[in-house]
Amino acid sequence: MSVTAAGRSHHAARSEPHGRRSSLERVHRLLSSFDYEHTRLSLSDLSRRSGLPLSTTHRMVSELLALGMLERDEQDSLCIGVDVWKFGLLTPKAYGIQRVALPFMQDLYATTGLPVHLGVQEGEEVTFVESLRPRGGGQERPRLGSRYPLHVTAVGVAILAHGTHGFQEDYLAGLERAVPDGRQCSALVRRELARTRSTGYALTDRQTAPSMAIGAPVLDQLGRPLGAVSIIVPEGSAETPYGHLIRATARAVQRTAWEQGMA
Repeated sequence: MSVTAAGRSHHAARSEPHGRRSSLERVHRLLSSFDYEHTRLSLSDLSRRSGLPLSTTHRMVSELLALGMLERDEQDSLCIGVDVWKFGLLTPKAYGIQRVALPFMQDLYATTGLPVHLGVQEGEEVTFVESLRPRGGGQERPRLGSRYPLHVTAVGVAILAHGTHGFQEDYLAGLERAVPDGRQCSALVRRELARTRSTGYALTDRQTAPSMAIGAPVLDQLGRPLGAVSIIVPEGSAETPYGHLIRATARAVQRTAWEQGMA
């Protein structure tokens, strides 16, 4: 099994529900049923995708509609409400680093014309919170809000490489347990982490093949990752110049974050 597939299995194994679900967990499952491929759902589709009984879904949807967390479109389908979007804008982890990083990302994008991304850590995953890319350039992933296991994207590898030793070992041990060839996957990721610390940037094509993703961390003053930025370069591009560019961009974001008291 590939490292990418291992990542999905690793993530899935940790996402299985246990026991009776709380009301908050049920709300989370309902809202998590929406994604870029499913922005509008019927009540029955929402019940199926969330794994909740239709009666429970109907009752909770009524409450979420009244609270503005869900809305109905012109075809009477359910979709995410504006209030959820407003809550998302207040997320300090995403908004603070996004605000600082965006001007530098725009400079890099203007210089290269290549897709540039920003991600932040959420436990053992990375969430993409900003993205600049050419229209119609064929680079539709990652999308804003997309979440991946840390080891399957350049942004995530850059973050993982600068996590604590204990966190890295726990993550790699979990990866080893996830699939039969987990030790091989773990060994490969371990080499990538060492290389990332040595060069200052991560390199992977797991989510972008045949293009290559190059990512560099944004660290606080104690060396802990605030997030990471990445650039997607075409197949066959010289790695080193882009590696230096993304590393310089990350350091500019980092320096500004320090100056503004974020780190």
